[in-house]
Amino acid sequence: MSLIVYAIPFFLACIALEMLISVLKKRKVYRFHDTVTSLNIGFISETIRVLVKLLTVVVYAVVLDKVAAFQWDIKSPWVWVLAFFMYDFFYYWAHRSGHEINLLWAAHVVHHSSEDYNLGTALRQSSTNQVFYWIFYLPMAIAGIPVSVFVTIALISALYQFWSHTQLVPKLGWADRVFVTPSNHRCHHGRNDYCLDKNYGGTLIIWDRLFGTYTEERDDEPVVYGTLKPLQSWNPVWGNLRNYVALTRDTLATAGWRNKLMRVFAPPAWTPEGQPVETVDMRHYTPFETPSTRLQRVYGVLGSATVLALVVHLLLVAADLSMGARILYTVLIACNTACLAWVFEGKSWALALESLRNTLTLGSLTAGVWFSPVAPKIQIVAALVLLLSWALLWRINRERVAQANLQAVPAVRA
Repeated sequence: MSLIVYAIPFFLACIALEMLISVLKKRKVYRFHDTVTSLNIGFISETIRVLVKLLTVVVYAVVLDKVAAFQWDIKSPWVWVLAFFMYDFFYYWAHRSGHEINLLWAAHVVHHSSEDYNLGTALRQSSTNQVFYWIFYLPMAIAGIPVSVFVTIALISALYQFWSHTQLVPKLGWADRVFVTPSNHRCHHGRNDYCLDKNYGGTLIIWDRLFGTYTEERDDEPVVYGTLKPLQSWNPVWGNLRNYVALTRDTLATAGWRNKLMRVFAPPAWTPEGQPVETVDMRHYTPFETPSTRLQRVYGVLGSATVLALVVHLLLVAADLSMGARILYTVLIACNTACLAWVFEGKSWALALESLRNTLTLGSLTAGVWFSPVAPKIQIVAALVLLLSWALLWRINRERVAQANLQAVPAVRA
């Protein structure tokens, strides 16, 4: 958990640097609401990881202890080389399965839900991937790869993949045909016909070239990012749940057990009628967006900073909390991100709900009624944040009412 805490400032610094470079190059790479949503989805993912990641490592260790075919010396460089290639190979198949099996796509789709492509998108990770994907790596335990080697290689792979989520790095020649690079991973996030179900690699792109899923970025057809069925929401909770809801609804509405099973385990494009894969008219496509005022952006920064503080605190104290307390803390963090999203989407009741959420969350911190002891200095900061949040929400509400009144006044003919 401490490694994650140290990694967060590094990721945020890289995102800030990419923002600065994109401004200097006059390229529109970031949009405020989309970026905040990516960060909050990433924050929720890390809180879920606190709940289930240890379990997956324990299962790996048990399989290693009971059925490992070999014993490897952790000091041998060959075990690290073998583990690297094994992990990357199984990552390819786990990732590919996440696109070709509808149930796994429901877990993975949130990573593709952004209609932008930047380093913030790299943090837009699914909260439910971890429920399924550990299974793909059990052959490494059977082969006797030590737990510490497996965990280290997995961390290196995750860190490597961060840099490939950028539009600012051009094609890199031969490297694009050997490694996962920004160019070939941009294709993976595209909804263009030539991009669909391509370039699944984590660190090496050679698996895609070997198994026929490789494609190159085209200069004559820029990549359009997102999914064929856009999320059209800034809500991180809904982003994680939407495809499960749709999958459940479609499965229940499908006649026949065979077709129901196909709904769950066939590719996402499968239908009982055999309809063709949905395509997007690139010429008339407009990314999802909602109005963004200056006050709303200020409040978004403040709200996201509060969520980040809560996530870091959870990571630091998780080892001392019961599972029930961890789950409750995670639910509270998820509620914070959902309320912030509703403010972004202009829901009429969002400001009142956000005021209540601020009062309960920051008020509890101020009063010291929290999951673990809170230092007096933190209580003072929480009180100041609470007061500032109230002031901003009041101003945003006045701004909204004024705008509504303006729209209600009939236009005066000249």
